[in-house]
Amino acid sequence: MRRHILPSGQKLLGQSALAYRSILLQALIAFMFAITLKVLPLQAQEQDIVGSSGENAFLILQTNLQPPYQQLQDGILRGYSITVLNCAFDRIEVGYGIAIAPRQRNREMVRNGQADGFFLARISSFMDEYAEPTLPLALEKWVWISAAGQQGSFASSPTPDSLLSVGAILGSNEAEWLAEQGYQEIAKAPSINSLISQVLAGRVEYALVDKQTFEAARDSMGNHEAQFNVQFERYAPLVVYIGREYTRLNPGLIASLNTALGACETLPMQLEGWERDLITRQQLPAIRAMAANAELVGAVRSAMGGAQIQPDAIVEIDREWRQGSEGGIASPKATEILEDPLSDILRAFQESDADNIAEIFVFDTSGVVIGMNRLTTDFDQSDEQKFEVAIGHDPDLSQIADIYFDGSTRAFLSQVTVPIINPETGDVIAAMTVGLDVSGALRPDS
Repeated sequence: MRRHILPSGQKLLGQSALAYRSILLQALIAFMFAITLKVLPLQAQEQDIVGSSGENAFLILQTNLQPPYQQLQDGILRGYSITVLNCAFDRIEVGYGIAIAPRQRNREMVRNGQADGFFLARISSFMDEYAEPTLPLALEKWVWISAAGQQGSFASSPTPDSLLSVGAILGSNEAEWLAEQGYQEIAKAPSINSLISQVLAGRVEYALVDKQTFEAARDSMGNHEAQFNVQFERYAPLVVYIGREYTRLNPGLIASLNTALGACETLPMQLEGWERDLITRQQLPAIRAMAANAELVGAVRSAMGGAQIQPDAIVEIDREWRQGSEGGIASPKATEILEDPLSDILRAFQESDADNIAEIFVFDTSGVVIGMNRLTTDFDQSDEQKFEVAIGHDPDLSQIADIYFDGSTRAFLSQVTVPIINPETGDVIAAMTVGLDVSGALRPDS
């Protein structure tokens, strides 16, 4: 069976799999419009992880075109968000269809029960009233853009009480957020191209846009980056919202989908130069101070005092650890480590700066985790780049990784890794990784 994408304007009113399939077939005949993607077997809808009967599990998701996250290429909907959804629905083996319509209409269709879900959406208290969010699929970087020749200072973002004109795309996540923040007289353009044109023409002084979407549209329009000022505002996680009527009939789906999303590969978002500088100036000194804490160093040495784990045993422990962590369950070895005094110290560090730090864990020079504030995704770190910090001989070495979504913490993180030093010898004895939650750590006022 195939998963189909319906044209804009096609309404989906049925609430069972048979009704959905009938609607899909009618749409394909009436419009002769079909975009086929890989589909998941309907018989899998009967699986217990969904928590419902097979006829209720199939669902229709509304979306809109949003390059580069999702766009039509040769008549097929492709993009990063579609790849992640394919992976997640593959894992839980539930069939689904996608209908394309304007963003505002998509929300209304979910609210009115005419569709089962909508993506890509930001976390919204308004949508929470009639739908439930999944874990994030992607992370948008919102920036203010203005014409490069514009008068005035661009040292700070426009504020709600300023006299500056601001704009966003009609019905967009950014437009909703601006209204919630109290911005008045928001200019709402029908498309990103139209909004860019209004900025260049001076009709809108500042526009709030997703950076990747802006850059893709700017380049397609033949404009140059030198024509714009660009300033970071905030990160915005994007989710799938599933209607509450659907979750009432299928109470286990969101939990299963979240587990699958945590296991699906996500693309890292590259840190910009100013972001690395900010972490280096404001976060790295505090992280180094943690790693040099005498109580922590003593706990690390105690945790490393037992017999060394053999390579074959590491492989088996890591396999069991990963299998359990996918469902949020600590394996026996993970439980042992979580109960170690070192982990208590790491939890205290994390709780002291919870707005910025999502996770802290320590691994030794063989790459295995010996302490953690919470369950990590895996036990063996030796196959990851940060392992170089543990086996290096440079006490000043550090590593700042690009942003990625971490399923174990359910946050977008930039991992900062520093060595732990034996103060008596100056030798590197382990490494500590701190997962910075970028929604807090990279705020403009952080």
